Amino acid sequence: MRIENKDLSGFFAYTYGTAAWLGLQSATLILTPKLVVNLLAVDESHHTSDIEVYFARSLGFALTILAIIVLFFTGTVPISTSVSQPISLEENDSRAPYAMPVIQATTLFHLLSTIYCYTRYLNSGQTGYILGLIGYGGLACAGAWSVLFGFTSRVSARTGEDKRTSGFLFPNTAAYDKKADRKLK
Repeated sequence: MRIENKDLSGFFAYTYGTAAWLGLQSATLILTPKLVVNLLAVDESHHTSDIEVYFARSLGFALTILAIIVLFFTGTVPISTSVSQPISLEENDSRAPYAMPVIQATTLFHLLSTIYCYTRYLNSGQTGYILGLIGYGGLACAGAWSVLFGFTSRVSARTGEDKRTSGFLFPNTAAYDKKADRKLK
């Protein structure tokens, strides 16, 4: 897929990173659910039950579907082969209309999973939760970056300024002011 704007490279890194992270977790949960349950068990004499194996595999299948949804609904992997233009994150782009909602939802998922892994680590002290915290935390940061700055840039051809700036919270009082500049002339 051709990238039209270098701003979208972070977007693609986030979508591929999310799919890879979820795929790694799902493969582990589907193929070796007893190992995962025993690694995260609090006591060492824990015996894995059939219901724990069932829930681990069900979570693995759900994470697989979530990874596929991220890849296809964001337009990272095009559904049709007739796409000649690269995708953009604009809301009216018909090639990937669900790109921003999926990115926002998965970023929220990564953030909540980061918080959960952190609280579980504080309660149990197990290394597996720290690994989850690092993976989910990195993807939450990358997702937040994609949501905030992943749009195609809207730079004014006349002034060279970004048209998306609002001045909320930190207004630019030294910026160009038409009335003040007219008085100086």
